[in-house]
Amino acid sequence: MPDKSGRKKRARKSRVPRVTSGKLQSELLQLAHDAIIVRDVDSNILFWNRGAEETYGWTAAEACGNLTHQFLKTEFPESLEQLYEKLYDVGSWEGELVHWTKEGKRIVVASRHVLERDPQGRTIGILEINRDITARKEAEEALRNLSARLLQLQDEERRRIARELHDSTGQSLAALAIQLSAVSAKITDIDPAAAELLREAILLSQKVSDEIRTLSYLLYPPTLDYAGLRSALEWYIEGFTHRSNVRVELNVSLGPNRLPEIVERTLFRLVQESLTNIYRHSGSDTARVQIEARSGIVRLEVADNGKGIPESILATLNSSGGQFGVGIRGMRERVRQLDGRLQIRSRPDGTTIIVTLSVKESAGDDSRSQASGLG
Repeated sequence: MPDKSGRKKRARKSRVPRVTSGKLQSELLQLAHDAIIVRDVDSNILFWNRGAEETYGWTAAEACGNLTHQFLKTEFPESLEQLYEKLYDVGSWEGELVHWTKEGKRIVVASRHVLERDPQGRTIGILEINRDITARKEAEEALRNLSARLLQLQDEERRRIARELHDSTGQSLAALAIQLSAVSAKITDIDPAAAELLREAILLSQKVSDEIRTLSYLLYPPTLDYAGLRSALEWYIEGFTHRSNVRVELNVSLGPNRLPEIVERTLFRLVQESLTNIYRHSGSDTARVQIEARSGIVRLEVADNGKGIPESILATLNSSGGQFGVGIRGMRERVRQLDGRLQIRSRPDGTTIIVTLSVKESAGDDSRSQASGLG
């Protein structure tokens, strides 16, 4: 606009310095707390921000020019070829990597790799963003160890209570039944009403004795220790069918040697919990249990022909155990402590639980616990 003298005002020059987009981008990347690394297509480090210096301990001058994976001694969750195949296929990759710092500390990072392309679509570099999650992973591992320890203590307590019920309470009830029978045999002249009461007392003591025996076996079947998984499951399923009227087909195909004790105990508890859920929730009158061990992999399937699980609930169960109390969560925790996998598949005509465990077979004369004396 012209001023009062008619002359045009000169546009004021901006005091903000003009910077190239590359320089501005570099300055912005320096502000990030995450470790940001730019490398060429051959994985040579071109850029190393301050976040990377803080994470790994090396300066940019020390890091640039090195081959990334050799420099950081990267441990991959899959082969490098598979990683690059996914990266170039979709343009990015996300996962967890293990790196080593300048001080020799092993750290776990949540990593994201993104391809950089030129206007013609050719790959010119790779942007890698890493966030140190070592503390979180250590906390998760501590929590898993605590959970595994609690499950172990729970099983040990079940075994102790089962032994006490059988050896102490059960034996006392058996002795009581014998003494009542002896009293009944010695008394010849007794009021009919009293005789009926005595007879009912004998029957009641025998019934309670049987219930105590069954309860002790359900808490911890002794056959699991001295006869193995197949025998323990046959015994349990026979009793389950009698109590629930759910017919169960059992197929067990194991090698000549026993599985490790913790694996046998885990599989037994998984079957026990699965059949209980079938009885309580599915409405199915049949079930199928199949266990197969082959090439170091044990696969368990428990299936029913019930009403199935709604998709909304199924998604929650497969992620966290959902709202079904401690049952599914406990099963998932038992599987997790053995680095296994648990899946729940369901349709309107039935539900199947699939568990896979990677195990090593134990020798037949291994140091597992011997028979507890329950008989």
